[in-house]
Amino acid sequence: MRDEERVLFPRPMDRLHDSWSLEAVFASLGEGVLVCDEHRHFVFINPVGEQLLGMGATDTPADRWAEHYGLYLPDQVSLYPSELLPMIRALGGETVTRQELFLRNAERPAGTWLLVSSSPVRDKAGVLRGGVSVFSDITERKQTEDALRAVSEKYRSLYNNTPVMMHSIDRRGRLVSVSDCWLNTLGYERAEVLGHDSVEFLTPESQRYAREVILPAYFKTGECWNVPYQLVKKDGKPLDVILSAIGERDASGAVVRSLAVLIDVTERKRAQEALFESEKRLRAILDNAPTVFFLLDTQQRFIFVNREWERLFHHTRQEVAGKTSLDVFPQEIATALHHTNQGVLQDGVSVQREELLRHDDGIHTHLTHKFPLFDAAGDVYALCGIATDITERKRMETAQRFLADASRELVASLDNETTLQRVAELALPLLAELCVVFVRTTGMPLRPVAVADRSPSRAADVREFLRRHPPAPEALHGPARILTTGRSETSDASQGLLDPVALAEERWSQVRTLQGRPSLGVPLQARGRTLGVLFLLSPQSGRGYAPAELELAEELGRRAAVAIDNAQLYCSAQESIRARDEFLSIASHELKTPLTSMKLRVQQMESALTGPHPLPTDKVTRMLEVFEEQLQRLSRLAEHLLDVSRINDRRLDLRREEMDLVAVAHNVTNHLAAQFEKTGCALEMMAPEPVWGYWDRLRLEQVLINLLTNAMKYGEGQPIQLEVTRQARGARLVVEDHGLGIPPEAQGRIFERFERAASRNYGGLGLGLFISRQIVDAHGGSIRVESTPGLGAKFIVELPT
Repeated sequence: MRDEERVLFPRPMDRLHDSWSLEAVFASLGEGVLVCDEHRHFVFINPVGEQLLGMGATDTPADRWAEHYGLYLPDQVSLYPSELLPMIRALGGETVTRQELFLRNAERPAGTWLLVSSSPVRDKAGVLRGGVSVFSDITERKQTEDALRAVSEKYRSLYNNTPVMMHSIDRRGRLVSVSDCWLNTLGYERAEVLGHDSVEFLTPESQRYAREVILPAYFKTGECWNVPYQLVKKDGKPLDVILSAIGERDASGAVVRSLAVLIDVTERKRAQEALFESEKRLRAILDNAPTVFFLLDTQQRFIFVNREWERLFHHTRQEVAGKTSLDVFPQEIATALHHTNQGVLQDGVSVQREELLRHDDGIHTHLTHKFPLFDAAGDVYALCGIATDITERKRMETAQRFLADASRELVASLDNETTLQRVAELALPLLAELCVVFVRTTGMPLRPVAVADRSPSRAADVREFLRRHPPAPEALHGPARILTTGRSETSDASQGLLDPVALAEERWSQVRTLQGRPSLGVPLQARGRTLGVLFLLSPQSGRGYAPAELELAEELGRRAAVAIDNAQLYCSAQESIRARDEFLSIASHELKTPLTSMKLRVQQMESALTGPHPLPTDKVTRMLEVFEEQLQRLSRLAEHLLDVSRINDRRLDLRREEMDLVAVAHNVTNHLAAQFEKTGCALEMMAPEPVWGYWDRLRLEQVLINLLTNAMKYGEGQPIQLEVTRQARGARLVVEDHGLGIPPEAQGRIFERFERAASRNYGGLGLGLFISRQIVDAHGGSIRVESTPGLGAKFIVELPT
């Protein structure tokens, strides 16, 4: 034994057992033992003590053991004051019993509760020689006590503060006690209820339920829980309660007394019913809404989906309950949804996103608003999502941008082919892989004036292929049919565009890649006229054009047609301006010529009248003849201009009468005899028999005069033939000369206003043939020309009788 031990514990300690040492005695104890000398220095600690403290002996003085061992007050935060430590108090001569300390250090991070008793140690003379502390682990006991205390406080608080009804019944079911709340709630006095059967205060239905079901089971088991009863107040009003009861048993185990708690659930039941109705209405609203609604828990599992969700994604709410988006949607879609949901649940912040979801007809865009739901503690407990399908709106926005861009491009040029090529390019890639624009050309095969393809090299091949193999005009489908009917057409294959027989040639390998593509053709219509066809091949093989795409293509076609029509109107206006300026120049010259001649003759007559010698009669006669000729010429010019005005105003009236066309021809030729003689053109007339019909005499004379004067003007003095014959359904009038003739390129326009059959050096307004055609058309007939340059011209008029 060490010297210190002999001082603190003198020989009587050894009498515990001769064979035991002091260490052996302390080591055998089930509690920790710690010894300190009067100088507050460590002397001894047994193994149990080391285990409890988590460390062994130390050179640290006892007044610093709180910091060394981690000793705290019961608040588990404040270090134990050194002067209050049980060992320090024992070294001061004080005996400390059952003092609670809280220990927490690196070896005991969770903490341990210790119950410490400390006593001073004195020698035989009563001198303080040190102190000894005995301590034990009471952590488990403390936890049990705290739990019991918490439960006790909880139920005590519930009993004292919860306004519930309570009563007790004996083994015969009679009330032996009731709480004030019970009495106040039901409106009775205590004397009115004690000793009465507890079921007397129930409704008849609840009485039967209590006697037949609840009470027999209760007296057998000694308990019942959450029994729904309906009490009757003193004023007769019903009261819904939930009853729970436990029984007190005697030595034989029989229930002799009970304690029952009755909770008034009238309002709660009413609220539950109202809540149920409210939830029912809300569910009905959500189920009938055209918008998708869904709820997810914090693990992103579906709690609720509405009918629109079920309709779109073909899963019932029962099927998806407890599943996540990863279980329901394809991975490429579900991953993005999962990431967004996770952000909302973690950050607690609402988001609004465009999300792609698969419908029966393909991928749709949904504008989804996702927001967290918070509980009373402010924690997120669910995610609510509201999704609206905006695919159509996105399509409309895209279509509007497309049409706006198209409108800007279409007004950029007034050249037809430039405009049409731009139209074809605009259709790519939104509407087509290939776009071809055809225009109507009289008497010629359907001609592609614009071709656009995603592959420029293939576009050149398509253009060349269509030039060599244009669409058949008699095809039942394709551009020619659309041009004929003026109606749009969709097809699952490129019918009527690419000739499958011609495609077999090796050189058209690139064009063959377009074979079988779904197609869409729309007419280019403006002001009631079909100007051409916009023909598209789908960018996706096997996917036909949707109605919305047809509508967009038709709108593009309408805008393109207006642009083309405007370009044509511009060109026509420019040509009209040119023709007007030329006409004014010609008219000025034509009007000036007779006026100049007449002016000269007036001057000659004035000189003769004022001079010394009068003019001979024959000379005056010739002057008057010139006057008459020029006046007739001015009259014809004025009449032609008046006729043009009437034609423009649609006022060319006919005064029909029965007449002989041969007699009319004779009258006209007799009237023009002097002119034939003057021009040197001999007239040969062939009219073997009268030709009768109902015509306008003056108008047909006008046609004959125009044709014969033209023949004299361009006949170069050669003979002129006039033929009037009867036909099966009418009359035939032919005027043929052998003069200049008319070039082929001019033969189609000489019947237009201000156009002349030959050189511009010849006089006239260029209105005679135009007026003649209008007169013949008004009679329901026709007029045409046959001519070879240098060999003359033959004008043929056919009139119905």
